[in-house]
Amino acid sequence: MKRSLFSIIAALTLVACGSDMATEKTTIEGRFVGSNVDSVYLERVSDNFVAPERVASSAIADNGAFSFSFDIEEGTSPRFYKLSFPGDMRPLTLVVAPGDNIRVESAGDVFLNYTVEGSQESALIREFNRDYFAACDRLALIAENLASTSKAYPQREAYLAARNAIQAQVRFVGTHHDKLAAFYAMRHNIAEQYIPQLDGYGITLAHYNSVLEGIKAAYPDSPYIAIIEREIADAEALIDLGSRIEYTSYPDIELEDMYKVRHRLSSLDGKVVMLYFWTAESALCNNINAELKGLYERYKDEGFEVYQVSADTDISMWIDAVREQRLPWISLFAGDRDDVFTLYNVARLPMAYLIDREGNMSIAPIYMEDLENEIKRLI
Repeated sequence: MKRSLFSIIAALTLVACGSDMATEKTTIEGRFVGSNVDSVYLERVSDNFVAPERVASSAIADNGAFSFSFDIEEGTSPRFYKLSFPGDMRPLTLVVAPGDNIRVESAGDVFLNYTVEGSQESALIREFNRDYFAACDRLALIAENLASTSKAYPQREAYLAARNAIQAQVRFVGTHHDKLAAFYAMRHNIAEQYIPQLDGYGITLAHYNSVLEGIKAAYPDSPYIAIIEREIADAEALIDLGSRIEYTSYPDIELEDMYKVRHRLSSLDGKVVMLYFWTAESALCNNINAELKGLYERYKDEGFEVYQVSADTDISMWIDAVREQRLPWISLFAGDRDDVFTLYNVARLPMAYLIDREGNMSIAPIYMEDLENEIKRLI
């Protein structure tokens, strides 16, 4: 009786009344077995992609079955819908077009084990969710254990898990740039929330432009085109603002290396200098060190130098890291010098600047390919 009542409510809610527009019957049905959910909600995501609107609900039958049937105006562009559940379970995102007959099934954990038939776009979202959120769940587990384990291991594991999630996201968007599923995928930044230093390593403006062109071709009437265009415009405005920032006559600093030898930044005038703020506690910084060593060896004889400044509070940890990693450049300690980090507006680590031969300073890219291109340009 409970299931029948819910089904009647769903049907009455979704069927358009008194409308002369041509519509197509659309269904979303399926079965969730072995889960703890007893009801499912159908939500339509707003065209501005801000918030979903709940349009119907259905009880889960004893055999796990559920069903929604509704009309969509004929010829309209596909829209995002969600199947959501009571509690904090992740919703299932679907791309629904008029006349679709979509079937969703799962056994056990609904989000991790669901399958989709009848909607290629929805099946692609399921593919993305499986790879991306598996990596994110591993990252969350590592984060929970950080307090109870040694620092070096979990931080490196967290970095690798975040990188894997971001790489899965980039691969997916690049492969399916003409799909609405790519629009869905590129809007996630869960990994960057755990490892802020990876912000900017994943989805870039180039991905947004590629998806924009792909969706324009595949779905010229899609309301999501305007969203992507607006976000591209906002990003370009920020890039333009950043490109206007240029520092001249950089503030000079003098710090000690592990042997108590003092090194003044200005002593490197005439070279291309990477002023690099880091901490040995960060797995990301240590990974950058490993990649930077190859870059340093290639360009040191052409006038490239690294002036590395440590923010570590434990000087012995810093010394051990420098020795173990065999860092070949000038590596200095400033863990007890807050004024140095304030002087260079270091809000997070890692952070780096490039100083050209004339003393002009700009923010350095951390991604090695971009960094190498900038070094070659300055040399």
